[in-house]
Amino acid sequence: MMWKKWSKERWGRGYIKYLALFALVIIPLYTYLFATKESPFYYTLSMIGNMGDYRLDFIVWGVVTGFLITFYIGRLYMMKSFYHPRAHRLLLWSHIFLVLTVFIPAVETLPFLRRLHALMAVLFALSLLASLYLFIRYLGEIDKSLFHWSSWMLFIVLFGSLGLFYFVGNTGIFELFFFLSITAFLALLRLWLKPYENRI
Repeated sequence: MMWKKWSKERWGRGYIKYLALFALVIIPLYTYLFATKESPFYYTLSMIGNMGDYRLDFIVWGVVTGFLITFYIGRLYMMKSFYHPRAHRLLLWSHIFLVLTVFIPAVETLPFLRRLHALMAVLFALSLLASLYLFIRYLGEIDKSLFHWSSWMLFIVLFGSLGLFYFVGNTGIFELFFFLSITAFLALLRLWLKPYENRI
């Protein structure tokens, strides 16, 4: 990936750091604003995004959000000297899967594309979580407590989303939880890593 050619110093520059902080704010805010264009208790992000009036908004949301997630996590990996090829590939693929999700229509009249849309959405989440898991396993080699707390947080993101899907059904609530909790996880991870800045 192109970002591997950048040094830690370049990734740590002021404007890059501010863009990373910007990403942490925009990801949950933009997702919330899009999800509440209609009631998330009745409609998923895909249902809202495939309504005629919101189609372009959905595509822009997916592309922007995917880029910001990939940028933030990619920067975190490079700042912490994490060069695991599979983790980087999974992160890149998660972005691709999210972009494909928003571009592929999910309407009743096109059942094959609707199923493909759902598959891309699942692959996005799994690729992203798998990449993050490889990262926190790497952190565990530095401090086992980092692995312990990060694993629990990732567990909450995954099973919290699945639990809401099971209890609330196929609505925007479980999707909102996923994006908000993954952002919270990344913000907490940033704080947890502060004491280790000179060791990584």
